[in-house]
Amino acid sequence: MHPTPQFIAELKFHFKDYGPERRHWFMFDESLHRRVPMQMEGTEGLNTVGMWVKEAATFQVGETVQVECVVIAPEIYRAVVKPGVKFELWDGKFFASGTVLKRVEAGWPSEA
Repeated sequence: MHPTPQFIAELKFHFKDYGPERRHWFMFDESLHRRVPMQMEGTEGLNTVGMWVKEAATFQVGETVQVECVVIAPEIYRAVVKPGVKFELWDGKFFASGTVLKRVEAGWPSEA
């Protein structure tokens, strides 16, 4: 079972920075979970995001999927995650664009 998401996002796979020597697909296996670095508008640098899908699948260029997301460093994202915010996923190069669809308040740790 995965944690309560902090946000729901839509990913669109582009692999535009990948050369012909790299694979042009991204897979969610039977665990339904992947963790990759993300660069989001309003933040600096790359930070890891955990993503969950409803069923295992492999995604190709142009395909989209809705994911439930949890960030490892919530203090970086607390103020910026809201519907419409854009981000990019990284695996040596950027391979997918994302858009936050919904913020889930119950997923954020309380501020101490």
